[in-house]
Formats: sequence, structure tokens, C-alpha cells
Amino acid sequence: MKAFIKILIVLLSVSLTAEAQVDTLKDLPLFKNAVSVGMSDEGNSLVSQNTVADTVREKLQTLFELYSAGKYWEALEVSEDIHKNYHLSKKENLYYLKYTLAAHKDLENNHQADSLAKIYLQKDPFYSTDDSDPVTFREVLSNYYTKPKYSVWVAAGSFSVEPVFDTVRSIVDPKEKNPSYEITGFSAQIGFEFRPLKILSVSLSPTLSRYSIERTMERTDIATFHYYETSSVIALPFRIEAGWYFGREIFVPSIYAGAQVKYLLRSKYNAYTEARGSYTDIPDKQVDNDTKNRLNYSVLGGVRLNYNRRRITYFADIGASYDLKTYNDAKTKYSNGELLYQNLYVPDMFKMLEMYYRFGIKVNLQYKVIAKYGYGY
Repeated sequence: MKAFIKILIVLLSVSLTAEAQVDTLKDLPLFKNAVSVGMSDEGNSLVSQNTVADTVREKLQTLFELYSAGKYWEALEVSEDIHKNYHLSKKENLYYLKYTLAAHKDLENNHQADSLAKIYLQKDPFYSTDDSDPVTFREVLSNYYTKPKYSVWVAAGSFSVEPVFDTVRSIVDPKEKNPSYEITGFSAQIGFEFRPLKILSVSLSPTLSRYSIERTMERTDIATFHYYETSSVIALPFRIEAGWYFGREIFVPSIYAGAQVKYLLRSKYNAYTEARGSYTDIPDKQVDNDTKNRLNYSVLGGVRLNYNRRRITYFADIGASYDLKTYNDAKTKYSNGELLYQNLYVPDMFKMLEMYYRFGIKVNLQYKVIAKYGYGY
């Protein structure tokens, strides 16, 4: 018996020692989710986060229930409490605004309801009401529409140019009266748009273009003169655009007109005469900026087809521009000695009629809410 008691005491002692060791192990608390009163975990506690989230949901549920019961004043008191004491996600905020707006409208607080409608549509410009929404909420939102206020786009495409001749000077008698031109190129632009009215917008769109000019002219039955030029031009178009923004507004055609300033950055050329049956040495290209009207002006116009997908618009742009000054400068027509004496060529005076097409994508950055009848009620 004494031996049994001794063994029992030893086992009990070992057990207590083991429990003490387990309970005092570092970083292994007995209650992992316990939070001491007055202690803060700086927002990292799942318990505190869940508690706040549950409280917000409870408050929003209370707001809904009070409104549904027709207790509009009580609903607005809960709404005020939510506004002062809680931070809402976008989804929660829209839910809060919906029933706060409806309560104000049912109490005929028209000014407050209109103000909330504008806030609601600014946060969700594409919201479409349905039968689950409060009737007064639907009534107020039906009196408003949204339009993009500021947008930015990028576009790229190619173009061809038809030269409109002013003067063609010939040193040797040509076989043909006018030379043959082929002018093509590509361009890229970035646009900044402001829309003061739903159907009307104004924009600036800096554009970088690269031209490839090929001029050929038969001088005799066996000799052909070739002139090749590449140039880079930066332009700043200003446009006014009117769009057919009615109905569902998914596919929207528009027309535009405007003007632009163009500045030639760089021009390089080579020129030679090719004789049939003989070897022709093609010279390297040389820079020739000084014989051009580096500053030019154009009028422009065109049509655009827009496909609107919420904040994104995809578009195809077809247009034309016409220069008001000649591409080459008449005052410097004899200044290039190589062209004049070695190639017997004086640059032609012509204006560019440019026809282009571009494809692009536009992002609507900010929307404006507009009352259909000048007021919301």
C-alpha cells in the first residue's frame, strides 16, 4: 500500500511538472484569440476587424429595416451615426447612400435627395436601377444622367498624302509636265479631352508623324530622276467634336473639325538620276531642314466611330487635314547647291492634303452628373 501511494505521488508530481512546462512555453498562449481590455493590436486583430465589420453590417441592416418599415426619421438617425463613426467600403457606401437618399425623398427633403443622387452616380456612373431598389430612389436617379468630363486617349495609324501643287520648276525640259509623288507615313498621338456638354467635347492631341516622300520624273527616254525624303513632324491639333450621344450610347458616331500647328523636327534626303543600262551610285541621305517651312498650319476634320464599354472607349478615326503653307520654302528654293547643280532640281512648291486613319483607346477619368431638366425633382 505504501509503495502504491509512493508511485501515485511520483506520477502526480510528473504530471504537474509537465503541465507547468507546457503552460509556460514561449509564444504558446492558452487562449489564442484573447485580447486584453485596453490593449490595442493596431488594427491587426481578426477579432477587432470582424467585430467592426459585423457592426457595420448590423447598422446597414438596421437602416434597411427602418426604411422598409416606413420609419424614415429613425432611418436617418442611423444613417447619421454610420456617417460619423464608420468607414465604409465602396459597396457598403453605395448601399448606405441608396437608402439614405430614399428616406430623404420620402420625407420630401428634395435638396438632400438630389445631392445624394449626384454623389451616388459620381461613385457609380453606370448604375442601372431595377425593381429591387426603392421606388423613390429610382425616381430621383431617373432625373439624372452622367457624362465623361475628362478623358485621355492614345491612337496610332497610317496616312497618305496628295500633293496640291503650287509651282513645279524645271531646269531641264521634262518628258512629263508634273512629277510623280508617293507620300505615305504613320503617326501616333496622345489626346486630352474635356467635355463641357454631353454631345460636345474639345481636345488637344499632340501627334508625332513620320513622312516618306518619293518623287520620280522621267527626264529622257532612258533617264529618270529620283528624290527620296524622310521627315519627322510634331503637330498639336485642337478639335471640337460632336457625338450622337442618344439611346444606349454603346456605338456612337461623331464628327469633328479643328486646326493644328505643325513643326518639322528633321528632314533627310538623297537624290540621283538613274540611266537605263548603266550602274547608278545611290548617295547617302543628308540632313536638309533649312529648305522647308518648318512651322506650318493646317485645318482638319473627320469622323469617328466610338464603342463605349463603361470607362473605356475604343474608336476608329478617319480624317483629313490640309496645310495652309507649302511644304518647301519658296525663299530657299535655290539654297541647296547639290540639288541645284548636281541634280538639276529645284524643290517643288506644294501643299499637303493628308488623309489618315487611326485606331485608339480612350479612358474616361472623371464623370459629371447632370440633371435632365435643370433640377432633380
